[in-house]
Amino acid sequence: MLAFCPTCWNEITDSPRVCRKCGTKVDIHSPEYQQKLLDLIPNSNASKRAEICLLLGRREMQSVVPALVSLACSDPDSIVRVAALRALGEIGDAPALHTIAKVAANEKSPVYAVAKQILTGYQLGRGSR
Repeated sequence: MLAFCPTCWNEITDSPRVCRKCGTKVDIHSPEYQQKLLDLIPNSNASKRAEICLLLGRREMQSVVPALVSLACSDPDSIVRVAALRALGEIGDAPALHTIAKVAANEKSPVYAVAKQILTGYQLGRGSR
């Protein structure tokens, strides 16, 4: 799984996961890593917020669904909304799918097509993956 250092945002690909740039030890399965990613959202640009959404979705942890729902419904940048919807699709629990369906029902939403695509994938039994 791709990971990023929550301190300097350097990509981490080695195991054990230690950032080569700043030396931070990163346990991508820890609740602390998840919380650090969530804490980065408010002060990050749209591109980083989108990356964080996708990382959180890959973790498939239901505990991040409320944060992703908020981003999917109210982030000012469509790139973040799309990433949050895709992350919710990865998680795939009832609250996540409910939010995707809500967005898919609003044809005026700028991310309507993405939400419809994710739902169609679930309806066809393929999920969003």
